Amino acid sequence: MISRGLKKWYAGFAGILSVVLLFSSISVSFASHDEFLRVKDDIWSKGRRWVAEETEISRLTDHERRMRLGFLKPQALPAAESTDAPSVSAEPAAPPPATIDWRNFNGNNFVTGVRNQGNCGSCWAFATTAALESSVMIATGVNTNLSEQILISCGNAGSCDGGYPATASSFIRDTGLSAESYYPYAAVNGACANALAGWQSATSRIISWHYVGKTTNPTLDQIKSELVTYGPLVTTMDVYSDFYYYNGGVYQYTSGSYQGGHAVLIVGYDDSGQYFIVKNSWGGNWGESGYFRIGYSELNSTVKFGGWSLAYYSKISPPNLSISAISP
Repeated sequence: MISRGLKKWYAGFAGILSVVLLFSSISVSFASHDEFLRVKDDIWSKGRRWVAEETEISRLTDHERRMRLGFLKPQALPAAESTDAPSVSAEPAAPPPATIDWRNFNGNNFVTGVRNQGNCGSCWAFATTAALESSVMIATGVNTNLSEQILISCGNAGSCDGGYPATASSFIRDTGLSAESYYPYAAVNGACANALAGWQSATSRIISWHYVGKTTNPTLDQIKSELVTYGPLVTTMDVYSDFYYYNGGVYQYTSGSYQGGHAVLIVGYDDSGQYFIVKNSWGGNWGESGYFRIGYSELNSTVKFGGWSLAYYSKISPPNLSISAISP
Protein backbone atom coordinates (compact mmCIF):
# COMPACT_ATOMS: atom_id res chain seq x y z
CA MET A 1 0.00 0.00 0.00
CA ILE A 2 1.06 3.59 -0.62
CA SER A 3 1.76 5.41 2.62
CA ARG A 4 -0.16 8.53 3.58
CA GLY A 5 3.04 10.60 3.32
CA LEU A 6 3.74 9.31 -0.18
CA LYS A 7 0.18 10.12 -1.23
CA LYS A 8 0.65 13.68 0.02
CA TRP A 9 3.91 13.91 -1.93
CA TYR A 10 2.18 12.73 -5.12
CA ALA A 11 -0.63 15.22 -4.56
CA GLY A 12 1.84 18.05 -4.01
CA PHE A 13 3.87 17.08 -7.06
CA ALA A 14 0.74 16.93 -9.22
CA GLY A 15 -0.23 20.40 -8.03
CA ILE A 16 3.18 21.84 -8.85
CA LEU A 17 3.15 20.17 -12.27
CA SER A 18 -0.28 21.61 -13.10
CA VAL A 19 0.91 25.08 -12.16
CA VAL A 20 4.03 24.69 -14.33
CA LEU A 21 1.94 23.55 -17.28
CA LEU A 22 -0.50 26.43 -16.76
CA PHE A 23 2.29 29.02 -16.75
CA SER A 24 3.88 27.35 -19.80
CA SER A 25 0.64 27.64 -21.76
CA ILE A 26 0.21 31.25 -20.66
CA SER A 27 3.80 31.99 -21.71
CA VAL A 28 3.20 30.45 -25.15
CA SER A 29 -0.02 32.47 -25.49
CA PHE A 30 1.69 35.76 -24.63
CA ALA A 31 4.62 35.03 -26.95
CA SER A 32 2.22 34.19 -29.79
CA HIS A 33 0.21 37.37 -29.22
CA ASP A 34 3.32 39.56 -29.20
CA GLU A 35 4.49 37.93 -32.42
CA PHE A 36 1.05 38.44 -33.93
CA LEU A 37 1.09 42.16 -33.14
CA ARG A 38 4.54 42.51 -34.71
CA VAL A 39 3.36 40.75 -37.87
CA LYS A 40 0.28 42.99 -38.14
CA ASP A 41 2.41 46.11 -37.69
CA ASP A 42 4.88 44.93 -40.33
CA ILE A 43 2.11 44.15 -42.81
CA TRP A 44 0.81 47.70 -42.43
CA SER A 45 4.21 49.39 -42.54
CA LYS A 46 5.38 47.41 -45.58
CA GLY A 47 2.11 47.72 -47.47
CA ARG A 48 1.51 44.00 -47.82
CA ARG A 49 -1.73 42.64 -49.33
CA TRP A 50 -2.59 39.95 -46.81
CA VAL A 51 -4.40 39.69 -43.50
CA ALA A 52 -2.92 38.22 -40.34
CA GLU A 53 -4.99 36.76 -37.52
CA GLU A 54 -4.43 34.31 -34.70
CA THR A 55 -5.00 30.83 -36.15
CA GLU A 56 -5.13 27.23 -34.97
CA ILE A 57 -1.54 26.87 -36.18
CA SER A 58 -0.16 30.13 -34.74
CA ARG A 59 -1.41 29.16 -31.27
CA LEU A 60 0.64 25.96 -31.21
CA THR A 61 4.01 25.62 -29.53
CA ASP A 62 7.15 26.10 -31.64
CA HIS A 63 7.66 22.33 -31.83
CA GLU A 64 4.07 21.68 -32.86
CA ARG A 65 4.24 24.40 -35.50
CA ARG A 66 7.30 22.86 -37.09
CA MET A 67 5.56 19.48 -37.15
CA ARG A 68 3.14 21.03 -39.66
CA LEU A 69 6.02 21.27 -42.14
CA GLY A 70 8.28 18.43 -43.32
CA PHE A 71 9.90 19.04 -46.72
CA LEU A 72 13.50 17.82 -46.71
CA LYS A 73 15.63 19.42 -49.42
CA PRO A 74 17.68 17.00 -51.56
CA GLN A 75 21.36 17.76 -51.84
CA ALA A 76 21.13 17.67 -55.64
CA LEU A 77 18.76 16.94 -58.50
CA PRO A 78 18.32 13.12 -58.49
CA ALA A 79 19.57 12.19 -61.96
CA ALA A 80 17.82 8.83 -62.20
CA GLU A 81 14.45 10.30 -61.29
CA SER A 82 14.67 13.58 -63.18
CA THR A 83 14.99 11.78 -66.53
CA ASP A 84 11.33 10.68 -66.45
CA ALA A 85 10.14 12.08 -69.77
CA PRO A 86 6.51 13.19 -70.05
CA SER A 87 4.44 11.70 -72.84
CA VAL A 88 3.33 15.12 -74.09
CA SER A 89 5.18 18.32 -74.72
CA ALA A 90 6.00 20.44 -71.67
CA GLU A 91 4.99 23.52 -73.66
CA PRO A 92 1.30 24.22 -74.38
CA ALA A 93 0.16 24.90 -77.95
CA ALA A 94 -0.55 28.54 -77.10
CA PRO A 95 0.52 31.03 -74.44
CA PRO A 96 -0.99 30.24 -71.03
CA PRO A 97 -4.24 32.06 -70.25
CA ALA A 98 -4.31 34.99 -67.83
CA THR A 99 -5.83 32.83 -65.10
CA ILE A 100 -6.61 29.22 -64.33
CA ASP A 101 -8.04 27.44 -61.30
CA TRP A 102 -8.27 23.64 -61.40
CA ARG A 103 -11.05 23.82 -58.80
CA ASN A 104 -13.23 25.33 -61.51
CA PHE A 105 -11.90 24.19 -64.88
CA ASN A 106 -14.61 24.56 -67.53
CA GLY A 107 -17.14 24.12 -64.74
CA ASN A 108 -15.46 21.03 -63.26
CA ASN A 109 -13.46 20.56 -60.06
CA PHE A 110 -10.25 18.55 -60.37
CA VAL A 111 -8.96 19.16 -56.83
CA THR A 112 -9.89 16.98 -53.85
CA GLY A 113 -10.82 18.31 -50.42
CA VAL A 114 -8.37 19.96 -48.03
CA ARG A 115 -6.75 17.49 -45.62
CA ASN A 116 -5.04 17.97 -42.26
CA GLN A 117 -1.61 16.45 -41.64
CA GLY A 118 -1.92 17.10 -37.91
CA ASN A 119 1.07 16.75 -35.61
CA CYS A 120 3.23 14.93 -38.16
CA GLY A 121 5.81 16.38 -40.57
CA SER A 122 4.14 14.75 -43.55
CA CYS A 123 3.42 17.69 -45.86
CA TRP A 124 5.53 15.91 -48.51
CA ALA A 125 3.06 12.98 -48.45
CA PHE A 126 -0.03 15.20 -48.55
CA ALA A 127 1.22 17.33 -51.44
CA THR A 128 2.17 14.35 -53.60
CA THR A 129 -1.00 12.42 -52.75
CA ALA A 130 -3.09 15.49 -53.62
CA ALA A 131 -1.27 15.75 -56.96
CA LEU A 132 -2.01 12.08 -57.68
CA GLU A 133 -5.68 12.55 -56.76
CA SER A 134 -5.94 15.48 -59.17
CA SER A 135 -4.11 13.54 -61.88
CA VAL A 136 -6.59 10.67 -61.51
CA MET A 137 -9.54 13.06 -61.63
CA ILE A 138 -8.20 14.74 -64.77
CA ALA A 139 -7.61 11.41 -66.49
CA THR A 140 -10.83 9.64 -65.43
CA GLY A 141 -13.23 12.21 -64.03
CA VAL A 142 -13.48 10.13 -60.83
CA ASN A 143 -13.16 11.86 -57.45
CA THR A 144 -10.92 9.81 -55.19
CA ASN A 145 -9.46 9.89 -51.67
CA LEU A 146 -6.10 8.12 -51.54
CA SER A 147 -4.04 7.02 -48.55
CA GLU A 148 -1.26 9.32 -47.37
CA GLN A 149 -0.55 6.79 -44.62
CA ILE A 150 0.49 4.14 -47.14
CA LEU A 151 2.94 6.61 -48.61
CA ILE A 152 4.35 7.37 -45.15
CA SER A 153 4.45 3.77 -43.91
CA CYS A 154 5.34 1.92 -47.11
CA GLY A 155 6.97 4.42 -49.48
CA ASN A 156 10.46 4.77 -47.94
CA ALA A 157 10.31 8.45 -48.87
CA GLY A 158 10.12 9.92 -45.39
CA SER A 159 8.31 9.91 -42.08
CA CYS A 160 6.68 12.26 -39.58
CA ASP A 161 10.13 13.85 -39.34
CA GLY A 162 10.00 14.94 -42.97
CA GLY A 163 10.39 13.47 -46.42
CA TYR A 164 11.28 13.85 -50.09
CA PRO A 165 8.52 14.56 -52.66
CA ALA A 166 10.66 13.24 -55.54
CA THR A 167 11.15 9.86 -53.87
CA ALA A 168 7.46 9.78 -52.96
CA SER A 169 6.60 10.53 -56.59
CA SER A 170 8.65 7.57 -57.79
CA PHE A 171 6.76 5.33 -55.37
CA ILE A 172 3.48 6.75 -56.69
CA ARG A 173 4.67 5.96 -60.23
CA ASP A 174 6.02 2.47 -59.55
CA THR A 175 3.64 1.19 -56.83
CA GLY A 176 0.82 3.70 -56.45
CA LEU A 177 -1.58 4.48 -53.63
CA SER A 178 -4.81 2.74 -52.72
CA ALA A 179 -7.94 4.27 -51.23
CA GLU A 180 -7.82 5.90 -47.79
CA SER A 181 -9.86 3.00 -46.38
CA TYR A 182 -6.93 0.61 -46.87
CA TYR A 183 -4.87 2.57 -44.34
CA PRO A 184 -6.59 5.60 -42.76
CA TYR A 185 -4.33 8.47 -41.84
CA ALA A 186 -3.13 8.35 -38.22
CA ALA A 187 -0.45 11.10 -38.12
CA VAL A 188 2.19 8.54 -37.07
CA ASN A 189 4.94 6.70 -38.93
CA GLY A 190 3.06 3.39 -38.65
CA ALA A 191 4.01 0.02 -40.12
CA CYS A 192 3.28 -1.02 -43.68
CA ALA A 193 2.01 -4.35 -42.35
CA ASN A 194 -0.91 -2.48 -40.78
CA ALA A 195 -2.40 -1.66 -44.20
CA LEU A 196 -5.28 -3.87 -45.30
CA ALA A 197 -4.24 -6.90 -47.30
CA GLY A 198 -4.44 -6.47 -51.04
CA TRP A 199 -3.79 -2.73 -51.15
CA GLN A 200 -1.00 -3.24 -53.73
CA SER A 201 -3.51 -4.57 -56.28
CA ALA A 202 -5.91 -1.64 -55.84
CA THR A 203 -3.66 1.35 -56.46
CA SER A 204 -3.79 4.46 -58.60
CA ARG A 205 -0.55 5.50 -60.29
CA ILE A 206 0.98 8.09 -62.57
CA ILE A 207 2.79 7.26 -65.81
CA SER A 208 5.68 9.63 -65.12
CA TRP A 209 6.81 12.70 -63.25
CA HIS A 210 9.41 15.35 -63.92
CA TYR A 211 10.80 18.56 -62.47
CA VAL A 212 8.99 21.59 -63.82
CA GLY A 213 11.20 23.25 -66.39
CA LYS A 214 13.70 20.43 -65.81
CA THR A 215 15.17 22.47 -62.98
CA THR A 216 14.85 22.82 -59.22
CA ASN A 217 14.15 26.56 -59.58
CA PRO A 218 11.57 27.01 -62.37
CA THR A 219 10.55 30.39 -63.70
CA LEU A 220 7.08 31.89 -63.48
CA ASP A 221 6.42 31.09 -67.15
CA GLN A 222 7.53 27.48 -66.70
CA ILE A 223 5.26 26.96 -63.71
CA LYS A 224 2.28 28.53 -65.49
CA SER A 225 2.92 26.52 -68.65
CA GLU A 226 3.15 23.16 -66.93
CA LEU A 227 0.26 23.90 -64.57
CA VAL A 228 -1.92 24.39 -67.64
CA THR A 229 -0.50 21.34 -69.43
CA TYR A 230 -0.42 18.78 -66.62
CA GLY A 231 -2.72 20.00 -63.88
CA PRO A 232 -1.94 20.82 -60.21
CA LEU A 233 1.77 20.80 -59.35
CA VAL A 234 3.63 19.71 -56.24
CA THR A 235 5.85 22.55 -55.07
CA THR A 236 7.76 23.70 -52.00
CA MET A 237 8.51 26.83 -50.03
CA ASP A 238 10.48 28.02 -47.03
CA VAL A 239 8.12 28.89 -44.19
CA TYR A 240 8.71 31.82 -41.84
CA SER A 241 6.77 32.38 -38.64
CA ASP A 242 4.54 35.10 -40.11
CA PHE A 243 2.98 32.51 -42.44
CA TYR A 244 1.30 30.75 -39.49
CA TYR A 245 -0.92 33.85 -39.09
CA TYR A 246 -2.12 33.93 -42.69
CA ASN A 247 -5.88 34.47 -42.84
CA GLY A 248 -6.45 35.76 -46.36
CA GLY A 249 -5.18 37.93 -49.18
CA VAL A 250 -1.99 37.55 -51.20
CA TYR A 251 0.84 36.41 -48.94
CA GLN A 252 4.29 37.97 -49.14
CA TYR A 253 7.00 37.37 -46.59
CA THR A 254 6.81 40.17 -44.06
CA SER A 255 8.76 39.25 -40.93
CA GLY A 256 9.65 36.38 -38.64
CA SER A 257 12.20 33.61 -38.28
CA TYR A 258 12.80 30.66 -40.60
CA GLN A 259 10.81 27.58 -39.58
CA GLY A 260 11.52 24.92 -42.21
CA GLY A 261 10.62 23.58 -45.64
CA HIS A 262 7.03 22.88 -46.66
CA ALA A 263 5.45 21.00 -49.58
CA VAL A 264 2.10 22.14 -51.01
CA LEU A 265 0.01 21.91 -54.21
CA ILE A 266 -0.35 24.71 -56.77
CA VAL A 267 -3.86 24.59 -58.23
CA GLY A 268 -4.02 27.88 -60.10
CA TYR A 269 -2.73 31.38 -60.77
CA ASP A 270 -4.00 34.85 -61.63
CA ASP A 271 -1.98 37.35 -63.65
CA SER A 272 -4.15 40.34 -62.77
CA GLY A 273 -3.59 39.76 -59.07
CA GLN A 274 -0.03 38.46 -59.56
CA TYR A 275 -0.52 35.38 -57.40
CA PHE A 276 -0.68 31.58 -57.27
CA ILE A 277 -3.56 29.65 -55.68
CA VAL A 278 -2.26 26.92 -53.37
CA LYS A 279 -3.77 24.01 -51.46
CA ASN A 280 -2.28 23.49 -47.99
CA SER A 281 -2.57 20.52 -45.61
CA TRP A 282 -3.44 22.32 -42.35
CA GLY A 283 -7.19 21.72 -42.44
CA GLY A 284 -10.05 23.84 -43.73
CA ASN A 285 -10.07 26.32 -40.83
CA TRP A 286 -6.68 27.81 -41.73
CA GLY A 287 -6.21 30.46 -44.40
CA GLU A 288 -8.83 30.75 -47.13
CA SER A 289 -10.73 27.53 -46.34
CA GLY A 290 -7.45 25.61 -46.31
CA TYR A 291 -5.95 27.42 -49.32
CA PHE A 292 -3.69 30.43 -49.63
CA ARG A 293 -2.74 32.88 -52.33
CA ILE A 294 0.90 33.81 -52.66
CA GLY A 295 2.49 36.54 -54.75
CA TYR A 296 4.59 35.84 -57.82
CA SER A 297 7.22 37.90 -56.01
CA GLU A 298 7.84 35.02 -53.62
CA LEU A 299 9.48 32.99 -56.38
CA ASN A 300 12.53 35.20 -55.89
CA SER A 301 12.20 36.12 -52.23
CA THR A 302 13.54 34.39 -49.14
CA VAL A 303 10.46 32.15 -49.30
CA LYS A 304 11.79 30.47 -52.47
CA PHE A 305 8.29 29.46 -53.50
CA GLY A 306 8.17 27.12 -56.51
CA GLY A 307 11.43 25.34 -55.82
CA TRP A 308 11.59 21.61 -56.60
CA SER A 309 8.20 21.74 -58.38
CA LEU A 310 6.98 18.44 -59.83
CA ALA A 311 4.51 17.71 -62.63
CA TYR A 312 2.63 14.41 -62.93
CA TYR A 313 1.50 12.81 -66.17
CA SER A 314 -1.43 10.40 -66.22
CA LYS A 315 -3.06 10.07 -69.66
CA ILE A 316 -4.30 13.61 -70.19
CA SER A 317 -6.30 13.40 -73.44
CA PRO A 318 -7.15 16.39 -75.65
CA PRO A 319 -9.37 18.09 -76.59
CA ASN A 320 -11.14 18.15 -73.19
CA LEU A 321 -8.02 19.41 -71.44
CA SER A 322 -6.29 21.21 -74.28
CA ILE A 323 -5.10 24.76 -73.90
CA SER A 324 -7.71 25.89 -76.43
CA ALA A 325 -10.46 24.69 -74.09
CA ILE A 326 -9.41 27.01 -71.27
CA SER A 327 -11.25 30.28 -71.07
CA PRO A 328 -8.84 33.18 -70.52
